Amino acid sequence: MLALALAACSSEGDPQNTVAPDLETVAIERGLVRDPKDDSITGLYQRGGDRLCLVPQGEDLRIGAFVLNGGRLGCSASGTAKRTGDRLKVNFGNACEVEVRIEGERIIFPAKLPPQCAQRCSARGTFSGLRVERMSDVVSETAALRDPRGRAVCGG
Repeated sequence: MLALALAACSSEGDPQNTVAPDLETVAIERGLVRDPKDDSITGLYQRGGDRLCLVPQGEDLRIGAFVLNGGRLGCSASGTAKRTGDRLKVNFGNACEVEVRIEGERIIFPAKLPPQCAQRCSARGTFSGLRVERMSDVVSETAALRDPRGRAVCGG
């Protein structure tokens, strides 16, 4: 009888004594806040009018980027990318291959690029030193990115 009385006083199963998840956990679960343990770099990046997109493509990534120069399209390119640690090996085709840095939520292109990359740009445009920050990690939004000429730079 005593055991039964003690069991009745137990807090197990009492909804008032369960631990509620903290606000950050709930926000992560609902997709409102990025999970700090998620190291995916998929997303839409921008700085000013410049944009860069990364979407999954098999084991690699599809990358697209464009740079505005005085409000007009300066460069536009699409290709593939492969992540290795804090580096991203980008291939825009026709020997335009670049290793860019990943710094948290930023993608940074080097100042010096292969001369073949100039084929992707107008006379005064360049991807040199391109620096963009992630604005979204929603794949559908990222894949829909179009350059000012209407070309889908990250679409399949």
